Amino acid sequence: MLIRNQQDIMKLISNFKNQDPSAIVTNMVNEAASQGNPIMQNLANLIKEGRTDEIEGIVRNVAKERGLDYDKEFKAFRETFKL
Repeated sequence: MLIRNQQDIMKLISNFKNQDPSAIVTNMVNEAASQGNPIMQNLANLIKEGRTDEIEGIVRNVAKERGLDYDKEFKAFRETFKL
């Protein structure tokens, strides 16, 4: 889903309530992959193949590049979705 306005944000939040977090992430990655993003295409393939260790490594690297603490952010994510 491309977010263009507040209505799109509300729709996205509504979708979060109706899906499990892994489905949300998978859908977002697949949408980005379908738009020709090579990084997302690689992630989509890793998801399909169940290669979670490699996915985590990529996400940890992205978090590090952005100055984020992966473990702290992942904990907050899990708390948000009560996982």
